[in-house]
Amino acid sequence: MAILGSGPAGLTLASKLNSDCVVIESGHWDLDLKNHREFHSINSGEPTDIDSVRLRGVGGASLRWSGRCIALDDYDFEDREWIAEAGWPIARHDLDDHYAEALRLLGIDETENPRFANHMPLGEATRHDRELRHCTWLFADRKPGGMVRFGKKFRGEFTRPGKHLIYGAHCVDVVQEGEAVRALKVIDRANRMRTIKARRFVIASGCVETCRLLLAHDRANPAALGKVRAWLGRGFMQHLRLDAGSVRSDPGQFHPLQRMLNIFHKPGHNSQEFGLSLEPAFAREKKVGNASIILRYVPERGLSPLDWTPSIMGRLLGRTPHLRRAKVMVEIDTEQAVSPSSFISLAEQKDKYGQPRALVHWVIDEVDRRTGFEAMRAFGRFLQRHELGLLDECQEISPDAISSHCRRDTLHQLGGTRMSDSAATGVVDRDLKVHGTANLWVVGGSVFSTGGHANPTLTIMALANRLAHHLGKVSSAR
Repeated sequence: MAILGSGPAGLTLASKLNSDCVVIESGHWDLDLKNHREFHSINSGEPTDIDSVRLRGVGGASLRWSGRCIALDDYDFEDREWIAEAGWPIARHDLDDHYAEALRLLGIDETENPRFANHMPLGEATRHDRELRHCTWLFADRKPGGMVRFGKKFRGEFTRPGKHLIYGAHCVDVVQEGEAVRALKVIDRANRMRTIKARRFVIASGCVETCRLLLAHDRANPAALGKVRAWLGRGFMQHLRLDAGSVRSDPGQFHPLQRMLNIFHKPGHNSQEFGLSLEPAFAREKKVGNASIILRYVPERGLSPLDWTPSIMGRLLGRTPHLRRAKVMVEIDTEQAVSPSSFISLAEQKDKYGQPRALVHWVIDEVDRRTGFEAMRAFGRFLQRHELGLLDECQEISPDAISSHCRRDTLHQLGGTRMSDSAATGVVDRDLKVHGTANLWVVGGSVFSTGGHANPTLTIMALANRLAHHLGKVSSAR
């Protein structure tokens, strides 16, 4: 098997396969900044830094990953006509075992969640809330040395018989005969053309690069991917990260707020973050996407050592980081609707190997704006119901417009080869095989049918683990 890409998707897949495989990576063992700059994309849509997460190096996007993990909600898999023409062809429970395995690979003990007594105030506050519910993020940061870097974590896999890694190799062509892919052509780090042959091929690159490669293959071989051409590159999504305002609270409100919505650390354990997300019934009623809400506490200038001491001691002991004074900033991540008008295509400009660059046209539509606005308003009502303060809303977030001044990049690039039961509404099937091909699969953020609000890395790993199980069954049947 040939796997193109050594990010979280490719390395998770390679580690779980019982068959021989070769992983092909265009970067080197560490972040390859020269390559990163040389293969930049062209942006023709909303302002966004597309290339900041198109990292070339063994480990891919994990080279800049925060380690933040959360699964998609059941709600995200539903058919929601205001979000997408068709939802996921699988259900949340189809990924349950694979989420558990992904957490195990990351060294996260799911049984510790929730571990801190501090989660109780949030659970009580949301128990009967009709608009918001509590959610928990886990961080892959238990071991000394910080967050998980996949290249370092899985390096030992390539000392096993039958597992190979080719790095510094840029794919320039996909060789296909009829429905079957026969080989990949790559230019290696010695600038030699090499042909990689295999029985099965998996594209596990980042979202933009996966679409660029398949679009270039389709342009050069019009008969190869004709069945999926309508959706190839379409439905490109990112989570909107909105700076939605700040919370005004007195000391009696500020301290409970910190105990309820915060990141909690304890040496030797995975950190956890407690926040809020939209109740599905509320989201359905408003016909908006999913969204999550967290708080960021920014210490004010002029703090004395007395202000800092409780926070330092609290962190060392695994208790609430308790600041006396801070500016409380509201951060909202929102799901985007799947829009064919938001897309990845090929630019006229070419890279140093003569390959067309990716052209990204990212669109923010009316549903996206309403999702952010309704989440902001719901959080303001939540604060008032529980007497935790008042929300000074960002006035530049409305159903009609969201200013770029209150929006930041999440680096969560999704869609373009979305999963579907039919080539009429997507590119890959429920087993991630490209519709109309015999031996070509895709795994990564590009296959997401919808995006939810969740950081995508854990779901990408779960999908890769599920694909490994499926490919193992395919091999056994031969």
